[in-house]
Amino acid sequence: MAEYLTTREVAKYLRINEKKVYALVSGGRLPAARVSGKWLFEKKLIDSWVEKKTLYPTVGLFGALLDDVMVIQGSDDYLFSKVAARFQDQENFPVASAKVGSLAGLSAVGAGKAHLCGCHVENRQVEKLAGDRWGCYLVNLLQRSQGLIFDRKLHPEIGDLGDVAVKKLRFAQRQKLSGTYRLVERLFKESGINIEDLDPVGPFSSHTELALAVRSGQADAGVGIRVAAELFGLDFIELAQEPFKLAVPVHYASHPRVAKFLDFTTRELKAASEKGVGGYGFEDLGKMEAVGNLKTKEI
Repeated sequence: MAEYLTTREVAKYLRINEKKVYALVSGGRLPAARVSGKWLFEKKLIDSWVEKKTLYPTVGLFGALLDDVMVIQGSDDYLFSKVAARFQDQENFPVASAKVGSLAGLSAVGAGKAHLCGCHVENRQVEKLAGDRWGCYLVNLLQRSQGLIFDRKLHPEIGDLGDVAVKKLRFAQRQKLSGTYRLVERLFKESGINIEDLDPVGPFSSHTELALAVRSGQADAGVGIRVAAELFGLDFIELAQEPFKLAVPVHYASHPRVAKFLDFTTRELKAASEKGVGGYGFEDLGKMEAVGNLKTKEI
């Protein structure tokens, strides 16, 4: 037989005052029944309500935010951003994103300030940042083409990356904690050019911002993804193919909200692969890799 509590009894049971009980009921936040002008509370439902409000070490205080909002920091990608926006619209659930770069996003995950991180740096770099403090799963989402973005009508002399330095052109840069900055640094180093010797413009927080800077004449060239060049009618010379992954901290990997987002993202990208999207490949879509200390229980 069900056990019911009065307002006074439930206040004592929850160790709060009666005014707080009434406030919770009037706000529709506490399960209650109105009988003959009095509020009654089924004890089983009250226990269930408390259980749902309980914070477990596996998610911590920041993990509790997943009931209200999902925070994604890290690298910028045009297609992934579109998918996240569709998830927000279709699920009516807010997704807050910050295009701070791969390394800054991974640091945010490690500091417990982000639920997920989009990144395109080497696994060993993720391992280095994680150390023994935390671990995550890297979910492969796509491969994308990165290359020189420029206007050939204005700069017909550009044939490769070295021409940017030789011709002393204004070079649009990404922020230093981005994966693209690291990629460009490596590519210039392989060409015997110090990235610090360029005539820099920026930094820019996204590929589209960089392409817009080239289109508007603020910069002569820069490195970004193919789709950014196509959006602004610019020319593109491919320099590298790279994987774009989603870092999922072990704490949140089994959370229903995260699981739903991963399933949605995988389905959306699979549909995109069937249609074909310029500058993208999806051969490893959904493949997962474990990185860092997966035995950690709290960030």
